[in-house]
Amino acid sequence: MIDRFRSYLDKTFRYLPYTDEASALREEMLSGLVERAEDLKTEGKSEDEIYAICIESLGDYTETINALKRKPFALLKDAKFQKSLLGSFCFILACVVVYLLLGVCFGYWGKGAVTIFPAMTGILYFFLMGSLLLRNVKFNRHLGSGVIIASLFIVFITALFFLLWALGVAPKYAWVTFTYIPLLVGVAHLIAKGYLRKKKVGFPTYAYLIFTVTLALYLTVSMATGLWHPLWLLFLIAIFAIAVWGVALIGNKKKINER
Repeated sequence: MIDRFRSYLDKTFRYLPYTDEASALREEMLSGLVERAEDLKTEGKSEDEIYAICIESLGDYTETINALKRKPFALLKDAKFQKSLLGSFCFILACVVVYLLLGVCFGYWGKGAVTIFPAMTGILYFFLMGSLLLRNVKFNRHLGSGVIIASLFIVFITALFFLLWALGVAPKYAWVTFTYIPLLVGVAHLIAKGYLRKKKVGFPTYAYLIFTVTLALYLTVSMATGLWHPLWLLFLIAIFAIAVWGVALIGNKKKINER
């Protein structure tokens, strides 16, 4: 029941600013819903009836929520946000100064540009997305957390590719790092849904992870050793494992329903 309440509140607070005031109101509403549901359980009502009655009782908060919606720029007044904005500006300014010094003193205009500015952009992106993710955790609002985590993984893999290239690994070998992106996207979904949102992760997600692990492992090992055959058998093993697991889950579900 509490998951249904959280899902409803996620939709209700989706367009509200991420502020302490909004967070406190959300927690107050969730607490009230849970207490109300516990009282109704003793009356012998069904779960759907309890949910409908509890949601209807939230009408008293309508005006407060509407008042928060009229404050779309409340975040701009947050002291931490202002410090982060100032820190980002100072970091960009420092990178520009370093670039100019390298250019004027050593003539590294081209090398400095292709080194400093991509690194600056990547660091700023990690900082921005990391801040958003921490804010989501603080206010327990994770509708976009999976996308944020996945984007961080993708940036990391891209940076790893160029790092390997710079260390002397030829692009025809280093490209295998990109095969880990589908796997890391699945991991991001698993973290966001199973750990942050605390919801049950279904069998399709685990099946997807098994297949992407197999794909990345096969390409990495085959590229390193040249043993493309018989390593392709890993796919048959993965498919067999997924099928057995799926049949077992279906069998358990039938047993539960029969009870």
